[in-house]
Amino acid sequence: MGKAFVAQLARKGARDPEALAAWIGRRKLGHKAFQGLAKAGRVRAEQHRDLMDRVRPSGRISSDLTGFSDDELGRSLNDLSPSEALRVAAELDRRDVAAGLPGARRDLIGLSDTELGQRAGTATGDELAAIAAEADRRQLVSQMFPDGRLASDLSNTDEEHLGWAIRYASPDEAERIAAEMDRRHPPAPPPAESSESTVEGQLADRAAMDELLGTNPDDWAWLSEDLPDDPRSRMTETERWLADREAEQESARTAYSRTQARDMYREHVWDQVLAAEEALNGVLLSRQAQAAGVDPVSLFSGPAHVAYARASEELKRWWQDHPRTTLAEYEEQLTGQLSSAAATARKSRGDQQNRL
Repeated sequence: MGKAFVAQLARKGARDPEALAAWIGRRKLGHKAFQGLAKAGRVRAEQHRDLMDRVRPSGRISSDLTGFSDDELGRSLNDLSPSEALRVAAELDRRDVAAGLPGARRDLIGLSDTELGQRAGTATGDELAAIAAEADRRQLVSQMFPDGRLASDLSNTDEEHLGWAIRYASPDEAERIAAEMDRRHPPAPPPAESSESTVEGQLADRAAMDELLGTNPDDWAWLSEDLPDDPRSRMTETERWLADREAEQESARTAYSRTQARDMYREHVWDQVLAAEEALNGVLLSRQAQAAGVDPVSLFSGPAHVAYARASEELKRWWQDHPRTTLAEYEEQLTGQLSSAAATARKSRGDQQNRL
């Protein structure tokens, strides 16, 4: 009789539920059949003890679980602590990852080392190659994930194995692998930013970044199979010079859309805010504006008379060397096209500075 039946008898008040279950079993099944069931139970219990001795040698879970079958790991779970069960779950998760790869053999991934060796004894050709590939996978898993975790020292691991291991890694482990690759192949430093929070400095920064990223289509457009004939090839040098001059003038007028200009203006404003905060130790607002909860970022755009009324004396003096720029002024500097709105903004700024 099973454990569930013994527990049921205990709940009903039996003084010795195991003995009572045995007596009922002999009466129900007969002596010979009962002895056979008892022997089978002892065999199963012995096999389970042997399994647990291998899963938990010396009372601690094995450092390498790759050699156990899916069935063996499942049967061991009830006798494991929560942390040990997590180790088993991590190993099964890695097997699920392996099974999802192209050409994977789930029937081989779920076998124990012993069962895999038995298959190898009679396999040939592609079957033997698949078994060998699975054995290699297990060896790499145990090498890269000792005790179920990514190896603590990756400095001597070749890059092929690092790339292979990332598919099995947790997010934190993947970051460690990426950090090791960055250490070996440090990215080129970005171009130094311009020290000036001006339109010219911002455009210079963008041009330097474009050069670093190789975004000039002239560098790759020739790869197109449908590249049309270049009419410049039929021009004289004078005609090409005139065409270039006309293109430069047109480019200054149409290089930036209204949306692009506004996005770039927001970047410019933030550059000015950060530069002013660093230079003035964050003292940007007057006491009244600070008490009213004014956002200091708002001082760097909009009408000059509002900004100067809310700015600290330190910021007003800083603006004399680093003029605040309205959107209209910024677009004028960006496109080279004069505007009445920009002229009005410059006059208003000049009037405020003359009052200092």
